[in-house]
Amino acid sequence: MLFLNPKRTPSGALIVLVAFAMLLSVLAVMAPFAGGTATAGITRIPLSASGSSNPSAVCGQVPVPLGSASSYVTLASTTVTSTGATHLTGDLGLWPGSSVTGFPPGTITGHENVTTPPAKWAVANVTVAFLNASGRTNCPVSVAGNIGGQTLTPGLYKSTSSLAISSGDLTLSGGGNPNGVFIFQVASSLTTTSGRSVILSGGAQAANVFWEIGSSATLGTTSVMQGTILAHDSISMLTGSTLDGRALVETGEVSLSGSTITVPTGTAVTTYPVTFTERGLPPTTSWSVIFGGVQSSSRTTTIVFNVVSGTYTFAVNLAGYLATPSSGPVTVNGAAAGQSISFTAGQPGSFVVTFTESGLTPETSWSVTFNGSALNSSTTTIGFTVLSGTYAYTVGVVGNYTASPAVGSVTVNGSAASQAISFTSTGGGGSGGGGGGGGGLSGTYYGIPTWGWIAIGVIVVAAVAGTAVALSRRGKNKTP
Repeated sequence: MLFLNPKRTPSGALIVLVAFAMLLSVLAVMAPFAGGTATAGITRIPLSASGSSNPSAVCGQVPVPLGSASSYVTLASTTVTSTGATHLTGDLGLWPGSSVTGFPPGTITGHENVTTPPAKWAVANVTVAFLNASGRTNCPVSVAGNIGGQTLTPGLYKSTSSLAISSGDLTLSGGGNPNGVFIFQVASSLTTTSGRSVILSGGAQAANVFWEIGSSATLGTTSVMQGTILAHDSISMLTGSTLDGRALVETGEVSLSGSTITVPTGTAVTTYPVTFTERGLPPTTSWSVIFGGVQSSSRTTTIVFNVVSGTYTFAVNLAGYLATPSSGPVTVNGAAAGQSISFTAGQPGSFVVTFTESGLTPETSWSVTFNGSALNSSTTTIGFTVLSGTYAYTVGVVGNYTASPAVGSVTVNGSAASQAISFTSTGGGGSGGGGGGGGGLSGTYYGIPTWGWIAIGVIVVAAVAGTAVALSRRGKNKTP
């Protein structure tokens, strides 16, 4: 405790007193960080050496199936043009177009299939591959703008507009896993600027990198690219650019200029079967499972998916039946895995009520209690089978989120019904994945919001400073 004699307060003590009060206010704000333990609700995002956050997909991906297109370094629908000393190691294909120019002086170490049945089949397989890549939904990580200078790990990366590699090289790190698969979904265009490179490290292989481009891809002069490019409209490789992969276009042209493309080689990707086994359904009843964003159906008792190691979510929903469990995660760790699904028949006239969430980060677990039954899921949907009627529901609490509506009722009247649930972050950095503010001063500490601590500090400074000034004036006005 600091005591001052109003009769003997030197002018310098005023400065000390105000400084002491300011220190108290700073300590008040910083106190929650002093113990070294993050308060609940605060998420700290690891930073790279450059200071940018490194997104990482936590769920496994399987390679995009290329079929007969896998042997081609370039495939197009309208034209393939080349200038200069282009060199292709692999097949060249064109269908239904017939214009291939620039060979020679360009060279092809492989077959040239123009308006032939193999070319037609290969282009058809490009469409299949494009749709497969664009339809992936297993734990997407959002990326945007320029991703140069970043280091990314295996997973699914999604851009809702264009993507560029311009301010630095992009590193794809396998983390020691040669089976790691990278899939980039780009809604519009992909551009690499002059001299930029995509670098593989940690065992990552070009054969496991896929770029699904909604419009066109342009590789800048002398740039180096890795992986298979699946573009909807066109691919342009500028002078001296190199691609360890494939340039495959669904509807347009491929343009080359002294470019080098080589079909990637690498060790085979190891996949493991995940078997879903049902019980309770009548023989030959069709049922389906959505696993890692891919749906498969069967009239037998089993459904099998082949995937690389990773964590995947599944969902099962069959009208007239209650599936147990109806959703959840499955982890594949270097061995086969399985999940049993038990179906219980609903009464005649039963219907499915589906709850669909929005606003939660991928893989966040949430729950709904409906008609007295509670189910949880790490996917976006939860389903119940009930008869016609009106039923109450309650949405379970999810940390750092508010559900709207959190309670209510659903009326089922002779058909399936649905209810949307919107989750809103309550602040404090969210519950993971890309949430901003994780390392800042926003949040609540010891039950008091940060702005409250700041206000307390300001009041302390003002009160103590005012007292100190009053005491100083009093000392000056008294006759010694």
